[in-house]
Amino acid sequence: MNLNWSRMKALIKACVLHTLPLFCCITLLSHHSAKAQGVLERQVSFNLQHITLKKALETLEVATRVKFVYSVNQIDVTKVVSTETDGKTLAEILDQLLLPLNIEYKIQDDNEYIVLSRSAGRSGDETSPENIIPLITISGRVTDTKGIGLAGVNVVVKNTTTGTSTDIRGNFNLQSVPANSILVVSFIGYATYEAEVDGQTSMVIVLEEELTSLAEVVITAMGIPRPEKSLTYGTQQIDAEELTHAKTDNMMNTLNGKVPGMTVFPSASGLGGSAKVILRGNRSFSQSNQPLYVLDGLPMLNSSNSNGQPNTPFGGQVDGGDGISNLNPDDVESITVLKGASAAALYGSQAANGAIIITTKKAREGITELNYNSNVYVSDIAYRPQFQTGYGRTGSNARDSWGAPMASPADDKLKTFFHEGVNFINSVNLASGSEKNKIYCSFANTNAQGPVPHNTLARNNFSLQQSQKLFDRRLVVDAGLHYITQKVENTPALGLYFNPLTGLYLFPSEMNISPYKAQYEFADRVGYERQNWFTNEDIQQNPWWIINRNPNYSHRRRLLLSGRVAFDVNRWINIQVRGNLDQITDRYQQNLFSGTQATLARPNGQFIDNTQTQEQKYADALLAFKIPMPTSFGINGTVGTSITDSRLDGTAVGPGLGLIMPDVFKAQNIVASSMVNPVYNYPDNHTQLQSIFGTVNAAYSDWLHLNLTGRNDWSSNLSFTPNLSYFYPSMGVSVLLKDALDLPTRISYFKVRANYAEVGNTVPQYVTNPVNSFDNTGSVTLSTAAPFETLKPERTKTYELGTDLRLFENRLALTFNYYRSNTFNQFIKVVPSVATAYSAGYVNGGNVQNTGIELSMEYILRMGWGFRWETSINVAHNVNRIIDVDSKNGIDKYLLTTNDNTSYQSVLAKGGSYGDIYGITVMRDAAQRMVLNDDGTPRINTNFSYLGNPNPHWITGWNNSITYRNFTLNFLIDAKIGGKVFSMTQAIMDQYGISKATGDARDKGYVPVNGVNEKGEAISKVDPQKWYTSIGGRQGVSELYIYSATVARVREVSLGYSIPLRKYGISKLRVSLTGRNLLYLYREAPYDPELLMSTGNGLSGIDIFNQPAIRNIGFALNVTI
Repeated sequence: MNLNWSRMKALIKACVLHTLPLFCCITLLSHHSAKAQGVLERQVSFNLQHITLKKALETLEVATRVKFVYSVNQIDVTKVVSTETDGKTLAEILDQLLLPLNIEYKIQDDNEYIVLSRSAGRSGDETSPENIIPLITISGRVTDTKGIGLAGVNVVVKNTTTGTSTDIRGNFNLQSVPANSILVVSFIGYATYEAEVDGQTSMVIVLEEELTSLAEVVITAMGIPRPEKSLTYGTQQIDAEELTHAKTDNMMNTLNGKVPGMTVFPSASGLGGSAKVILRGNRSFSQSNQPLYVLDGLPMLNSSNSNGQPNTPFGGQVDGGDGISNLNPDDVESITVLKGASAAALYGSQAANGAIIITTKKAREGITELNYNSNVYVSDIAYRPQFQTGYGRTGSNARDSWGAPMASPADDKLKTFFHEGVNFINSVNLASGSEKNKIYCSFANTNAQGPVPHNTLARNNFSLQQSQKLFDRRLVVDAGLHYITQKVENTPALGLYFNPLTGLYLFPSEMNISPYKAQYEFADRVGYERQNWFTNEDIQQNPWWIINRNPNYSHRRRLLLSGRVAFDVNRWINIQVRGNLDQITDRYQQNLFSGTQATLARPNGQFIDNTQTQEQKYADALLAFKIPMPTSFGINGTVGTSITDSRLDGTAVGPGLGLIMPDVFKAQNIVASSMVNPVYNYPDNHTQLQSIFGTVNAAYSDWLHLNLTGRNDWSSNLSFTPNLSYFYPSMGVSVLLKDALDLPTRISYFKVRANYAEVGNTVPQYVTNPVNSFDNTGSVTLSTAAPFETLKPERTKTYELGTDLRLFENRLALTFNYYRSNTFNQFIKVVPSVATAYSAGYVNGGNVQNTGIELSMEYILRMGWGFRWETSINVAHNVNRIIDVDSKNGIDKYLLTTNDNTSYQSVLAKGGSYGDIYGITVMRDAAQRMVLNDDGTPRINTNFSYLGNPNPHWITGWNNSITYRNFTLNFLIDAKIGGKVFSMTQAIMDQYGISKATGDARDKGYVPVNGVNEKGEAISKVDPQKWYTSIGGRQGVSELYIYSATVARVREVSLGYSIPLRKYGISKLRVSLTGRNLLYLYREAPYDPELLMSTGNGLSGIDIFNQPAIRNIGFALNVTI
C-alpha cells in the first residue's frame, strides 16, 4: 500500500493527537504513584464508627491501596473501634485506632505494606520478625471442575496490582506475597473466586462455570434499572465489546444482524453518513420512523444538518448525517434496545418507534484505570459494477457506447478513480473512583479517508463525567459533559446531479479517462467552457471536476451537558431531578466553480453557506418508591414529570443568481436582485412537550409480576385544537414458571409474558394554525395552508406475547416474541379543492399494521483447555400492511417519493406495504408474453404499477465468539432475505451501451425475450441496441430492472491475542486483526440492497449511482493499565 504525503501527514497528526493525551494520562498516574510515597500524609474522609478493627483496616486498604500485614496471633482484630476521619491523615487515623490498643505500625516494601505489631512496651509482647506475617512465594494451578488446567486465568493479590496469568497448563507463580493475602482468580466464562492464602505455598484453585444471573439488572425506560425476571416485555442488551470488534464511523452500523427485530440500513453517502434504524417495521406516514436515542437515561437529538435527507431521484443533495454517529463507541458500556411500545411507553411520543438506551462507562469504586484503544484500517469498494470493454462509441462526439467492436479496451476507469482509504480511530480514557467520588474522562479522535478521493472525516470527542456521594451516601450528584467537533469534506452527492459516479460509470470504454484526471479544467478559460469533459449533459460531469471544483464541507460542533441529583429519603423512597442540554451547531458550505454544468450552476459559479443551531433542553423529576409489604408481595414504582423544549434557527446564504466575480466564495460576492435576496433566516421553529407519567410494579412470591404505566402529554404542536392533551396506558404481566411450578432441573429459567400498550405521537409544528413568513425577497408570504383545528395525535396500539427459556444450567437460552401493532390517526397532507383557495390541507387517516415474530437462541460450549464457544442465532419476520390510507375522504394512495419525470415512485397504497415501489411496466398478453412493436421494442403501460417492496421478509444473524487460551475469534454472518429493489443505475448504463449485459448481448447477436407482436406472432430475439435503448434510461421500463433484495454476507471478523503482562502493571494488552463486510455469500442485485439513497421515509429500494459498499481490513490495539 503506497501512502502519499497527505496520508503521511494524517498519520503523523493522528499519532501526535493521541500520544499527547496518553502521555498526559500516564503522567497523571505517575504523579499519583509519587504521592503514594507520602502515604501516611494522605487525607481520608469517612466514618469508622463501632466496627471491628479488621473491618476498619479493610476499609483503609480500599481507600489508600496499602496492604496491612499482621499476625492474628499477636493482633486481636475483633476489637470494636471508632474514630472520626474527616480531614485527617492516615497517620493520624492509625494513631487514634492503634495506640490505645498498644499496636505499632511501620511501612515496608516501598509503601505497599504497613506492618502491624504489638507495642514493645507491653510485657511479654516483644515484637520479633516471627510475629510479622512473612512474604512468601506461591506456586499453584487453576483448573475447571473436571480438573483440566485453564490457560490465561488472571490471578491477582486482592487490593493490589500484584498478579500474573496462568500458563498453558494452568500453572502460576507469585513471589513476595503476604501469607495472609487473598487471591482474586478470574477468567471469562467462569465465576470469579477469592482464595485465602493462609500461609500456603502450593495451591490448587477450581473455577466453576459462570451461570447467567436470574437477577440480572436491565436498564429500562427513564434509565430505571429493573431485574430481568420482572420485565413484561422483551429487551436485548448489547455489551461494549460488540460495538468495537470491527469499528465503523457510525456506531449503529455495528449492531446490524445482532438484534432480532432491528433493521439497520446505512446511507450510501460515504464517510459520516447516517443510518436508518427501524424497530419492528415502518409505521408513520409523515413523521420519523426511527427510534428515540437515550444517553444515560436522558433523550438526545439524532438530527442531521440543514441538508436533511434527499427525496428526489435527481438528488444533488448530500446526506446530512445524524446524531448517533457522533458518539465515541469506546465510551459506551452497553446498549439496551426497547423495541415495543410497552417497553418505551414512559418516554411517550418521542419513543413511538421504540428506544435505544445507551449507558456510558463510569468509574468503579476503588479502581484507577487507564485504557488506550487504537484502530487503523484500510477501506476499499466491496464490489465493482460490470462494464463491457469490447465496443466503442457510435461517433467521435457521441456519449453512448453502441459503436463498433474495439481491438482492446482502454484503462481501468474504476481503478483510476477509486483509491484505498486509510482510517485511524484512537481513544484514551481514565477512570478513578473512591467510596464517595468517581471521575471518568476520555478523548477520541477519528481521521478517515474514503475510497472516493478527497472524501475525509475528522472527529474529536471529549467526555467528562463525575459522581459524588454525600451525607452518608444518601445524596448522589452526577454531572456529565460531551463535546464533539466533526468535519466532513466532499461527501458524495446522491442521485443524478453532482454525483462523480455518473460520469465515471457512463464514460465510454474506448476512451482513456486518465487525461481527464490529470487535467479536469482548462485554466485559461472561463464560464462553461472551463471544465474538461468529453460531453455536455446535465447528469454527468468530469468526476475529478466534481471532487475538486464542486467541493462541500460539513462542520459540526456539539455540546451535551447533563446533571442529576438523587436523594434517598429512606429505604423506600428516592427522589431525583435530572436534566440535559443537547446543542448542535452545523455549517454546510458548497462551492461551485465557474465551469460547472449549466443546468447546475451559473456561469461565474455559485456559493451556498448554511448555518443552523438545534437545541433541545430536557428535564424531569422522578420519585421512586417501594412499599413495604408482607413477604410474598411487593409493590414498587415511579412517578414523575418531564419537559422537553426544542428550538431550531439558522441562516442560509446563497445561491442567489450566482457570483459577481468568478470563484470568489463570499456572501458579499453573490448576485442579488429586487426579486432574490441571497440571505435569509430560517422560519421560527420552537416546540415544547410537557408530560406526567407513572409506573407501578406488583409482584407475588417473586414469580408473578404485573406492570402498569400511564403517561399524559401536552404538545405545543397541537395548540388550537381540542386534543392538546393525550393520554396513553400500558399493562403487562409475566410469570416465572420455573419458580411457580415444579419443573425438571434441566430447565434453569422459564418465563412467559404478555403486554398491551398505547403510545401517541404529535404532529409537525404550525399545521394546526399555519403561520406567515418572510421570503428571500424580504416580503411577507401569506400561508395558503388550511388550518386544521380538529387534528388528532397519531396513535399506536401494540400487543406482545413472549417467552424466555434457559436450559442446561443456563448454557442454552431461547427467546421468542410475537407482536402486532396498528398505527392510525396518521398525519396526511392533501391538496384541497380549488374553491377553498388553499394550496394544502391536512387530514387524519391511515392504519398501518405490523405483525411479526422474533426468535433468538444462544448457546455456550466449553471443551476444556481454555476453549469456549459462545454462539447466538437470531431470526425475525415482519409483515407490514397498509390497512387504510384515508378511505373516508376517498384517498387510497400517499406518495412518499414522487417520480420527478423518472420511472420510480415510492408509494403507500391501501392493501400494500410501506414504501412499495411503483414503476413503468410492459404490456403483456394473456400468456404473460411481452407485447412488442414491429421494430422489437416493447409496448409500455403509461400508468405506474406495483413492482415490489424493498423491506426484507426475514432478517437473521449468526454471531460467534470463540476463545482458546489467549486467542479470541469473533465473527458475524447475517442476511436480509426477501424484498425487491430497483436499479436505475443499471437502466441508464444499459441505455448508454456501457453495461456488461449490453456487451454480452452484442456478442451473442440478440437479446432473448418471451414476446409477441401485434399479429400474435411469437418473438424470441431482439436487436440489443433497439432493446436496451428502449427499456433503459431514467424513464425506461423499471419492471425489467427489479432485483431480489436478498443479501447475505460475512459482516465482521476479528482475531485477537491477549498478551499476559500483568506482572508489569498492564492489566490487558490485546492485538487484533479486524475485517468488516469481507465477503458476500449471496447478492443478486447489481449493488448492495442494504445501502440507501435516503435514511428518511422516501427513496427506499432504489439505486441511482449509489456509492459502492465499503470493505474494511485493519488492526486494533487495546491496552489497560
